[in-house]
Amino acid sequence: MKLLLTLLLGCASFSGNYADPNKLEIVDDKWNESDARLTAEKMIKSALEKQWIVGWTQEHSGKRPFIIVDDFENRTSEHIDTQALFEATSNELLNSGRIRFLDASKRKKILEEVKFQNSGAVHSSSSKKQGKQIGADFLLTGSLSSIVSQQDGYKTVTYQVQMKLTDIESSEIVWSEVYKLKKQFKRSAFGT
Repeated sequence: MKLLLTLLLGCASFSGNYADPNKLEIVDDKWNESDARLTAEKMIKSALEKQWIVGWTQEHSGKRPFIIVDDFENRTSEHIDTQALFEATSNELLNSGRIRFLDASKRKKILEEVKFQNSGAVHSSSSKKQGKQIGADFLLTGSLSSIVSQQDGYKTVTYQVQMKLTDIESSEIVWSEVYKLKKQFKRSAFGT
């Protein structure tokens, strides 16, 4: 039996190729890379075109706002790496040159490093001083939810992504965008 299994597994073949990462594809009825890319593009465009950024920049002598990213909530029944969507969005916003980001997830490690540098183990000419970190102006949050409908071999999945930007000092929501992505599928019986 073991020999037969080895022969069968040895005869199995595998083929693969590289695909264009920019090509939009629907492979199945789950959230995928194309969905994330479409959503990120919509959110980036909205965030950079809305009035909040112009108003804030004018009120602060042309300075660019600092943003920290909070958790992105997955409200779907799927296992989705929502952090990847947030990273794609924040990377493009950062690279626009109009917004700056602070790494809130690394603050504890940064603080530990600053304490180490000021412990006497590092030469004072190269150690970083405490009290020099920058405070964030805005908090970026988001959520992803889905509604699934099925009937007679038809399936529709509607994803809704919301992102919002909250002024940390006033708690005012200065930007919010909702993007809906609807995917439709028809399942046919095997062999038809």
